[in-house]
Amino acid sequence: MVLENVERHFNAGEAPTEAAINGRSEIGTAAIVITLVDVVVFLPISFLPGAVGLFLREFGLVVTVATLTSLFVSFTITPTLAGRWALASSWRPWGIIEAFTRGFERLRLWYSTRVLNWALRNGRIVAAISVISLVLAFALIPLGVVGFEYIPPVDRGELYITLTGPSGTPLETTRRATLAVERIVDAIPDLRAESSTAGEYLGPISGYIQNAAVGQIDVYLNDKRSHNTAYWANQLQAQAQKALPGMSVVAVPATNISGGNAQPIDEVLSSVTGDPEPYAAKIAAALAATPGAIDVTSSAVADAPQFDIEFNRDRARALDASVGTAATAIEASFGGDLATQFTGEDGLKDVVVTYPLADQNALSAIGSILIRASNGSIVHVGDIAQLVNTPAPPIIVRINRANVVYIGANLAPGALLSNVQRDFSRRLADLHLPSNVTVAPSAGGNEQEVSSTVLSMSIALALSTILVYLLMVALYNSYRTPFIIMFAVPVAVVGALGSLAITHETLNLFSLIGSVLLIGLVTKNGILLVDFADARQREGLGRIDAMRKAARERFRPIIMTTSAMIAGMLPLALVLDPGAQAESSLGIVVIGGLASSLLLTLMLVPVVYVAMGSGSPPAPDADVPSRGAIREQPSLFDTGLRR
Repeated sequence: MVLENVERHFNAGEAPTEAAINGRSEIGTAAIVITLVDVVVFLPISFLPGAVGLFLREFGLVVTVATLTSLFVSFTITPTLAGRWALASSWRPWGIIEAFTRGFERLRLWYSTRVLNWALRNGRIVAAISVISLVLAFALIPLGVVGFEYIPPVDRGELYITLTGPSGTPLETTRRATLAVERIVDAIPDLRAESSTAGEYLGPISGYIQNAAVGQIDVYLNDKRSHNTAYWANQLQAQAQKALPGMSVVAVPATNISGGNAQPIDEVLSSVTGDPEPYAAKIAAALAATPGAIDVTSSAVADAPQFDIEFNRDRARALDASVGTAATAIEASFGGDLATQFTGEDGLKDVVVTYPLADQNALSAIGSILIRASNGSIVHVGDIAQLVNTPAPPIIVRINRANVVYIGANLAPGALLSNVQRDFSRRLADLHLPSNVTVAPSAGGNEQEVSSTVLSMSIALALSTILVYLLMVALYNSYRTPFIIMFAVPVAVVGALGSLAITHETLNLFSLIGSVLLIGLVTKNGILLVDFADARQREGLGRIDAMRKAARERFRPIIMTTSAMIAGMLPLALVLDPGAQAESSLGIVVIGGLASSLLLTLMLVPVVYVAMGSGSPPAPDADVPSRGAIREQPSLFDTGLRR
């Protein structure tokens, strides 16, 4: 901006050194205000608590330091190089650049003579268009067109396949099923590596959970793959389910930026007075019936088979058999008993006596175990004991001393997390669960992070807007001038939300960061227009003529800086970097917000400026204000920074 203003003074006939000094001094106020606006926007968000603060801390500090450094350079090195070197050069631009310059001048003339005049004559229409556009943009959120999520899914090329058999499934059966699915995985062309486990799995709780009925396969795909991870997750799940009709198969792509197999929808069912498992099936069914939720999983599996051995002590006394001897025999037969040890070539060896595995597959074998009575006779365990069926859950999950059940689901392609959450909440209300039963997002999961992120970023947006306004009030010594400038902020919402809807992106951590970034960027246009118009008013021009001149002279720096920022965000928005899928929404929001703010600000701010008047008083020879008008004091820059 400084360099553009210096060149404008040079083209007006001033000497290079004089143009450098006058150009820098004239735009000094706007440059300082724009820089300090960025500082008060980004510095506070560096100290936000929680996960949001961890993401924004370095970002906010870097932007703050870089902006202050840029201001110092633009006030010292830039005008020096312009006055001593660039403006003194005899180099002439190429023909294509000259042609572009002539085309741009025609665009500026069209804007200042036609578009601006039409806007000033039809101020109510411009205001109505702006308000209607803003209302329609905000309506995209409750309509579900633009949803919320914590962090957009990232194609990491990793997925988890979990096989769950009926409770009590032997480990050997699970192992064979896992190997069968492993052969299916090994046949896909995009496979880079895979690993499998049987009898344990990485569940919603940190660490591995042992369960003989569950197996898990971790699949790692090639970086240059023919299909994305979601495609292979669907394909492998369908093929594995077809091969194992008696087991439940769920494939979860690792789409989180930190990895892991957590599902996007993760709920915790708890009860403070009893067991929550009786309600788990209803809640899982409600989630499965919710549009957009697929592959519902629950930690509330069916009870595993378990038998208690109850001894009849009267019969044991009648047969002169020892209950302790019978219990030891049962334990040795099925659990093994250390009979002796010997020393071999590799060290000490244990000799364990137990039933052959082939004989450990029937309950009748327990009753057939032989024990010797105290009188020397042989007695069967079945003569003095009976088996009682007492099924038990294979795993009990507790949080804060309360039993809980984890219920999760994947998102269907194209589904938005916030829409699924809203529909699921309605279905939960229809279940009329008891007051002692609660269903809440899992701590640290996607759903909980969405709520905390939206709350934190909403506070940051509100705080940034207030701080920007108060800063400009202090710098301009006026309430109306900053108020006029701030009209550039809401019109940026139109492009920000509209671009998310067009690209099917969501309001997430990165797009909300872009929204905060927009506050500092879009106020630039209003500052450039209003500051220049105030200066022309102090020279004696009326409000309309001052704004016309400001719009004409500031059209080039506004277009130039906005185009530069859009170009800088294009690589991020277009995901030119393979690892930038999650951050692309930041670039999309900034580009859309800058575009809409540019188009609407160039018409709306002049209309508001003329309608409300500026905060700077006219020159002494200007028209006398009407009765009741208020003359405000000059801004802090009038005496110190203007030449």
